[in-house]
Amino acid sequence: MKPIKLCFSPGGKWTGKFCAIFLLMVLFSGMSFAQQKTVNGKVTDDLGSPVPGATIVVKGTSVGTVSDTDGKFAIGLPANAKTIIISFIGMTTQEILVGNQSSFVVKMMSESIGLEEVVAVGYGVQRKKLVTGATIQVKGDDIQKMNTVSPLTALQSQSPGVNITKVSGEPGAGFKVAIRGIGTIGNSQPLYIVDGVPRGNIDYLTTSDIESIDILKDAASAAIYGARAANGVIMVTTKKGKEGKVSVSYDGSYGVQNVFRMLPLLDAKQYLMIENEQRMNSSLPLYTKADYDALLGKGVYESVQDGTWKGTNWLKQMQNKSAPVQTHAVNITGGNKVSTFSIGSSYTDQEGIFGSPVQSKYERYTLRINSEHVILHKDFDIIKVGENLSFTNNNNHGIATGNMWWNDIASAAQTMPVLPMWASDKSDPSYPYHYAIPWNGNTSNPTASMIYRGSNISKSFNLNMNAHVEIQPIKGLKYRSTFSVNPSASAYRSWNPTYKLSSVNVQTSNNVSQSSSFGVGGWMFENTLNYDFIVKGLHHFNVLAGMSAERTGLGEGESITNSNSVF
Repeated sequence: MKPIKLCFSPGGKWTGKFCAIFLLMVLFSGMSFAQQKTVNGKVTDDLGSPVPGATIVVKGTSVGTVSDTDGKFAIGLPANAKTIIISFIGMTTQEILVGNQSSFVVKMMSESIGLEEVVAVGYGVQRKKLVTGATIQVKGDDIQKMNTVSPLTALQSQSPGVNITKVSGEPGAGFKVAIRGIGTIGNSQPLYIVDGVPRGNIDYLTTSDIESIDILKDAASAAIYGARAANGVIMVTTKKGKEGKVSVSYDGSYGVQNVFRMLPLLDAKQYLMIENEQRMNSSLPLYTKADYDALLGKGVYESVQDGTWKGTNWLKQMQNKSAPVQTHAVNITGGNKVSTFSIGSSYTDQEGIFGSPVQSKYERYTLRINSEHVILHKDFDIIKVGENLSFTNNNNHGIATGNMWWNDIASAAQTMPVLPMWASDKSDPSYPYHYAIPWNGNTSNPTASMIYRGSNISKSFNLNMNAHVEIQPIKGLKYRSTFSVNPSASAYRSWNPTYKLSSVNVQTSNNVSQSSSFGVGGWMFENTLNYDFIVKGLHHFNVLAGMSAERTGLGEGESITNSNSVF
C-alpha cells in the first residue's frame, strides 16, 4: 500500500496526474515482464561453422535481431509468440517452434536453387557458385519465350557485355557478335561450341532445340580453347533425352512485322523546291514551268503544285505490310536407365518487310536426333555411346542488299519522287513501268529493277554429325572419344528477263544462272581423360587431360557453276 499512499497528501487528497501515470507504468511493466520469454541460440552452417549476420525474427511481429560473430543470438518472445524465423542469404530459411525450449542450436543448409546450378565451361560443367570467370548463362526456356527466328536475336536482350547486330535486315541474314568489344584487328567473331563440337555459327539451330547457352567472356573462362577463343566462346547445349515416360511437346508462334519508323522522304513539291535551291546555290537559272513541262510532261507541274499528286514514295511502294513470321517445332523425349533419346523437328518461315511484290523470304527446316545408350553398367556406367545428328535445309529468296550500287532499298531512297511508278500508255519503252524521265537518265524505276532481278532462290543443306564413346573403368575416371563431320551442299538459281528502264539500265537478253557446290566441310577427332574425386570428404579435385585434331575446308573445291543467255 506504500506506493499508493505516495500519491496522496497527509489529508488523503489526490496529488495529480503524475501519480496516475506512474501507477500505469508500474502496472503494465509488471505485466510485460511477467509474460515475455527470452530465447538464446546459435546459428551454424551444414559443417558446424558459426553463421554471423543471420536474421532472427519472431513470426508475426516486427521483433528481430541478428547473430553475432560467433553465430549466437538472444531474442525476447512477446506474449503468445511461439515461432521464430531464421534466414541468411544463400541458405534455406527455417521456422523454429520454440515451445518450452529456451536455448538451442540451429543448423542451416545451403540453398539448392541457384547455387547448385551448373554452367558449361571448357570440356565440362561447373557449379555456378564455383565459377570465378566472367560468364553468362541463358536458359533455353528464356530463349524460347522470345519467339525469334534465330537464337542470337533472343540473346540480344539477355546477354550484358555482348554486342549482337544483324548483318542486314533481310530474313535469314547472319550476325556480327562482339564479346566485351573487338579484341582483334581481323575477325572478331567468337568461337561457337555446340554440344562440345566447334561450329562456324549457330544460325542453323532453332530456339526450341536449346537447353542452355553459356557465354565465356574473359580469358580465364575461355583459356582452355587457346588462341581461337580470343574473342570469347558461345557454348550451346541442346536438349537431351531424359529417363521417364515419352514426352511430346509442341511450340509454335505466328506474328506479323511492320516498319516501326519509315525514313522520311521528300514529296514531289518539296523535291522541286530543293532542286531550285540547289540551282540557285550553284548560280544556275531556276527551272520554269516550261522547263518542268519539258522534263516531266505537260500538266505534271500543276498537279504537283496544287497537291493533286504528291509524287511517288518509293519506300512505301516497296513496303510489304504485315509481313508474316512463324515457327513450329515438335520435340519428343524419353528413355529409361539404359537408353535416352531426344528428337526435334521444326519449320521456320519469315518474309521481309521490304521488296513487295518480290519480297525476301526465308524458310528453314530442321531435324535433330540425340541419343545415349549404356552398354555396360555395374555400380556406375562403365561404357556409354551416343550421337548428335542435326540436319538443316535453308531456302532463301532475296533482293539486292549489297553496297549503294547494288541495294534496292538505297535506290528507293535516292530516286526522285517526280518519277511515276506506272507508264501512261503502251508506247513507253519500259511498259508497264514508267521510263526514266529526261531529268536524269541514270535514275530509273527502282521497283521495276528490283522485280526484274528478283527471280532467284538459294538452297543450302547442312548435316552436323558427331558420335562419342565414354569409358569409366573406375568411378570418377572417364575417358571420352568424339568424332564429328559436317558435310554440306548448296545451290543457286536466278532468272533475268529483258528490260529497258533507262538509257543505262538495260538488259538486252534473257539470262539464266545456276550454281551448286558440295563439300565435306571438315572433321574433328577429340579425346579427353577426366578424373573427378574427393579427398577425405572435404577436398574436391577435377583433373582433365586431352587432345584434339581438327581439319576444315575439306572438299570445298568441288563446285559447278553455269550461266546461260537465252535470246
